[in-house]
Amino acid sequence: MKIRRLAATAAAAAVLAPVFVLAAGTQASALPVPPSRTAQCTANWDVNYVVGGPAFARTQWKACMGG
Repeated sequence: MKIRRLAATAAAAAVLAPVFVLAAGTQASALPVPPSRTAQCTANWDVNYVVGGPAFARTQWKACMGG
């Protein structure tokens, strides 16, 4: 009886393993691509411009772009 249960478990694992691998690959490819640095800095520019004005936004833009 234990041998049948072990064989059934091994067979089920052999059948389900590729399904789980495919599901994981599909999920990984469905993840959104993070925005580029320029897109992030542009979004920050809009907020910084409203909050601190053009000089503040320019300083933060330079800091965000790394230069």
